[in-house]
Amino acid sequence: MDENKEKALKIVKSIKAREGVMKTSRVPELKARVKKDLEALREKLEEIYPNVDLQDVELMLGAELSTPGANEKQDFSGFKFLNAVEMKQFSPFKSDEDLNIAASIKAHFEEHIWGIIAEQHTKLDYSNSGVRDSLYRKLDQCVRGLKQFELTVSDSDKTKSPEYTGQLSMMRNKQARVFLFELSEFFKMAKTLVSALISDAEFGGTMVLNPEDKIEYADYESSRMFEGKTVLEALKYMKEFLGEALQVINVPDIKKA
Repeated sequence: MDENKEKALKIVKSIKAREGVMKTSRVPELKARVKKDLEALREKLEEIYPNVDLQDVELMLGAELSTPGANEKQDFSGFKFLNAVEMKQFSPFKSDEDLNIAASIKAHFEEHIWGIIAEQHTKLDYSNSGVRDSLYRKLDQCVRGLKQFELTVSDSDKTKSPEYTGQLSMMRNKQARVFLFELSEFFKMAKTLVSALISDAEFGGTMVLNPEDKIEYADYESSRMFEGKTVLEALKYMKEFLGEALQVINVPDIKKA
């Protein structure tokens, strides 16, 4: 961590402590003294991050203070389907832990599960084929958002300018919020489609044209998770995985992004 950011974190920690005193104290003299301390601390913070909204700086650094350390990893052992997810680090910043979790789930889903919905495996009627196509576009949007976020993380690692560091931190925070929101929306839409397909197939409908076909993978497909299972069995697995993923992903209030 660079020296300026370390100083800023200490200042924000002091600000948070004094804000606690302001909220709980009923002694006017003490509150007046603490108010002066807060003003002085924020002046110091502004020297480190000039021309940046101090409220945003406090929110960003405060999140890093309150988030578990990098060595405290997400434990998926209590989940039947998520326990196969390998945690990856898309950002080294502690405040981005929610994104690291969500992006790791997305990576596992894309690599091992999502491919089963493709036309070569799951043959859908015309209407639901259109819904599937819209989901591909939605996932592409999530992929682009994550790449943009990773570029900002890379720029944050390289810059030495305190002012630019602050701007990149705000940008990274907003990009993470948007990614989490978009990924959650994609997972919800995918679960809605898959749930409808399963229900229809179980009652003899025609949304899925080949529910009892056994899955066979092409030579170019690296993951063969559902080899030998029926299309319907694979869709049921996908539905349960999506349900657990939506339990874990921490969706932000996009209005604050």
